[in-house]
Amino acid sequence: MTIAHGIKKHLLVLSTGQHVGKTTTSLGLVAHLQERFSLEVHGTTTPKKEVAYCKPVGQQHVPVGGGLRVDKDSFLFKEHFGLVHDYKDMSPVIFPDGFTRDYIDGKVTAAELTESVRVAHRHLMDTSEFVVVEGTGHTGVGSICDINNAQVAAELGMDAICIALGGLGSSFDQLALNREMLLKHGVQLKGVILNKVDPAKLDMVQDYFSRALKRWDVPLVGCIPQLDDLSHPSMSDYSKLFHSDLISGHDAKLRYFAHVRLALAPVDSRNVFKPVPSQLVITHSGRGDVIDAILANQAEYRRRGENLHPGLIMTGWDHPSPSVRGIHV
Repeated sequence: MTIAHGIKKHLLVLSTGQHVGKTTTSLGLVAHLQERFSLEVHGTTTPKKEVAYCKPVGQQHVPVGGGLRVDKDSFLFKEHFGLVHDYKDMSPVIFPDGFTRDYIDGKVTAAELTESVRVAHRHLMDTSEFVVVEGTGHTGVGSICDINNAQVAAELGMDAICIALGGLGSSFDQLALNREMLLKHGVQLKGVILNKVDPAKLDMVQDYFSRALKRWDVPLVGCIPQLDDLSHPSMSDYSKLFHSDLISGHDAKLRYFAHVRLALAPVDSRNVFKPVPSQLVITHSGRGDVIDAILANQAEYRRRGENLHPGLIMTGWDHPSPSVRGIHV
């Protein structure tokens, strides 16, 4: 990867705001680095070092047992990649409800927060080949507690890359604001990634944005096109969300849907359940008429060599029939 050239063994992934693509980019970086370092040591006696992930300051957190709460993204990375590092190092600081008031009241100090981040970072650096550090929100998030993303990067001696939404004028303006925060704290911006770029304008945006960045001597690392599919949850996502198991169609657990229908009305001669491709239906497990209609539609399409790519979420306590458990989707 060209972004890795000249970069130390850690990197801060920033963005110009929420939901711009920090976590998606970090997922890709960790996956690539795991593959890269495992290949580099293959066939040698050099022990493999781990790739690490850290969210120094987290706002949304989840319980992980033992009374410990960690940032939700740290939980995601540890579970997905099987990372071996301690949660306290992957998520050293979180902002629970009332935390900023406690800070202003003097119950928590900037020195304590910074030391927690510094200790966690040192542990990860000592035991890892590379540490991917993900920021929180835009570059200035955390300023009220004197621990924003730029301050963290400066304290830990990290360079940064920044993710911005695809576009030109407004995207560059937002990027400029975030860059000023980095410059204030002496942090180098090593590259920019544009995410969610209109595919029809991809070449144009890449050309003009690259030229605009030359005034800063910062490269445009890449342009990622807008993919609507990524914003649609899959059946596996629904299963995790509702803490429920898939009862059939395990080979289609990554299927997502273009349409969602809440089926409440009875299915009869006046209300025919018409087949709709890529439709997720939500209904009560006792609504045999709705469930039978879904199964019949899929069976008919299967006989014609086609597939509706359906999905079904059942609520309630009635156990599904054997026909549902055995359906081929």
